Amino acid sequence: MNRHAPLDRFFDARFGLFVHWGLYSVLGGEWKGKTMDYIGEWIQSRYRIPNAEYARLAQRLTATHYDPDEWVRVAEAAGMRYIVVSVKHHEGFAMYHSRVSRFNIVDASPYGQDPLEKLAQACANRGIGLGLYYSQDLDWHEPNGGDPGPNQPKNFGMSWGNDWDFPDYGGKDFSVYFESKVKPQLQELLTQYGPICEIWFDCPRTISREQSTELRQLVGELQPDCLVNSRIGHGLGDFCSMDDNQVPSGHVEGGWETPATLNDTWGFKLSDHNWKSAGEVLGVLAGLASKNVNYLLTIGPRPDGRFPDGSVEVLEHVAEWMHDHSEAVHGTRQSPFPCDLPGCRVTQRHPSRTSPARLYLMFQDWPGPEFKIRGLSNNVLRAWEMTRPDEEIAVAHSTPVEHKPLEVVLHLPEARPDTLLPTVVLELDSTAKADQRLMSQHGGEIMLPAQCARMHPDIGTVATAEEGPVQDDEGGTTGLPRPKLEYTGIIVDWFDADFWAEWDLYVDTPATYVVEVITSARFHSRPWAGGHVVRIETEGSSVQAQLEEDAALVTPETRYYAQAVSQCGELAFDSAGLHKLALRPIDIRPNEDMGLALVAVRLRPSCRHP
Repeated sequence: MNRHAPLDRFFDARFGLFVHWGLYSVLGGEWKGKTMDYIGEWIQSRYRIPNAEYARLAQRLTATHYDPDEWVRVAEAAGMRYIVVSVKHHEGFAMYHSRVSRFNIVDASPYGQDPLEKLAQACANRGIGLGLYYSQDLDWHEPNGGDPGPNQPKNFGMSWGNDWDFPDYGGKDFSVYFESKVKPQLQELLTQYGPICEIWFDCPRTISREQSTELRQLVGELQPDCLVNSRIGHGLGDFCSMDDNQVPSGHVEGGWETPATLNDTWGFKLSDHNWKSAGEVLGVLAGLASKNVNYLLTIGPRPDGRFPDGSVEVLEHVAEWMHDHSEAVHGTRQSPFPCDLPGCRVTQRHPSRTSPARLYLMFQDWPGPEFKIRGLSNNVLRAWEMTRPDEEIAVAHSTPVEHKPLEVVLHLPEARPDTLLPTVVLELDSTAKADQRLMSQHGGEIMLPAQCARMHPDIGTVATAEEGPVQDDEGGTTGLPRPKLEYTGIIVDWFDADFWAEWDLYVDTPATYVVEVITSARFHSRPWAGGHVVRIETEGSSVQAQLEEDAALVTPETRYYAQAVSQCGELAFDSAGLHKLALRPIDIRPNEDMGLALVAVRLRPSCRHP
């Protein structure tokens, strides 16, 4: 089956709305005087609520203010080109009229209507893609729902399967649930609601490869253009889902999407008003788009069907930016540069989509009055800031010199434009091409990303993510886990100090640089931990330091996966041209199975001279 056309449409869309609505919305994260300390839709497992008691919540799922046209209007204005709605979460309650189980919103709630039918029509009327979230493995309402058992590590202390109503783990038969509920419900969903752009599966904890293959084939037969995410399990998805709220540090290969929260929960939670600002949302969107990753941003409606006021307010501000800037996101592809430009995220539009070709520079930090770009091989024909299309920005090109990177200088307004994410458009003479050497950029900074390093000995790559960071028991040179390049662009599982990293870099003028090592906490919401001792060396010069948190790296992309900057001393480069730099661990702390999680080495010009 040719998946290129649906995938092209998927990445052209770039930005989607994820809606989590179910019985958990009725509780809003509160149960018998207790406030849920985790995401709202896991409340049944957290408090081990019996199914009989939990099912009575359906009488309070009124949906009296449910307005699918308003949902679509809010999403469309914010630049979201598709909506993925939860039709069955782990609680097992169907948010559509299922004939397979009466545990659904039509038969069990006072609303008595099919909200999915109305949403499908609203999406069709506005040309918005409709996707469906379906929990194919976990189902706490069913005695044979997925349950990895007591030996599986719990989810923040909670059981994956329902072991409070159905404690007999040995008596469970997942195939009974799979055949009697999953397959027939999926058939309903794919035949009754028109075109479906994607099926979003989740938590493949117990499902077999054969069962995942059956679902993959069923989707292909009933909706050939419907995409499937990687959480179907066993590497059978059309595109890969990042971990929750995860933003890659570097370029990623293949197709990816990041599921993310607008506050800190997916399902509605009364106590969670920690809304991200529109600026944060746009910062994440720009960072993801620059790496060719889609952004699926979540709202958890109230039980009456309304979006929380705070979420609507954020998306209204996003909509204001999108009015003038959507071209920098929709239909674009990843940056041509080997790493992010300082304070800036870059997307490109190919000549097949616009003439001439364009680059879009989205500035988180406004650099005025000028911005230098090294390594762009194209001539810039014209440049402007997107809110002022009639005012051209002056552009200067360097004279070509053998081996020296080309330089483009943009003469920008000194004052930051009055918009959340100022964006400059560059029209180019041909498809964007960039020198792939690592070199100094604006301000003289040289970034050496982990994914551009050569590891000695050679290491493997974690190419996909289904349920969190992948562990590998393959031994290194001392029997420790072998380090690998994770799909996020970070080197992980680095416990073995016999491995070391090396980069090639280009220095345009002799200089002394402050050496900074950027490392990650790696796991969602885990605190950063350091203490590793490393030596960084280049020809004739080296520094050794213990990695401490000299500064937290605070960007919209690092909110849930903490990163820290460790200053390690200074290195001198006494000649221009190509150089090598190595990072050699001296002592690596395990730090609760985190090890040394390397994001990058950054070189900043020192005030001293070599």
